[in-house]
Amino acid sequence: SPKTNKLTLSKRKGFVKLALERGAPLVPVYAFGETNVYGNYADGRPKLQRFLVKMQKKLGFAIPLIKGRGWFNYNFGPLPHRRQIITVVGEPLDLPKIEKPTKHDVEHWHAKYCEALVRLYDENKPVYDVYTNEELDIVS
Repeated sequence: SPKTNKLTLSKRKGFVKLALERGAPLVPVYAFGETNVYGNYADGRPKLQRFLVKMQKKLGFAIPLIKGRGWFNYNFGPLPHRRQIITVVGEPLDLPKIEKPTKHDVEHWHAKYCEALVRLYDENKPVYDVYTNEELDIVS
């Protein structure tokens, strides 16, 4: 949804496990304005929003009911709206190489990654968050 800062990251930990198995660093990255390039047909329609949330939980992914702009108009179409997107990159988190990481290892490094991502967002929000001044919300 436009003008929101929600990341679906709480249950997504596979990337951390892979990084631990390979000893690869994790780099926190956030793109300010990315949620504003498309509108959402479900905004302001609570029944449709509830239906889409149920479908997302069942399917494991969201059904995109987006509204963009067209080739010759700016009100309707599949193209993204022209909005500024600014990507900020944080300091890499150096992870140890663990051949078979335990659930505790994955949880520990996932929490550190989320902390680094929130810190990166908070440090850059005053400068680059031109559409909203909300907190970063990491949801499941």
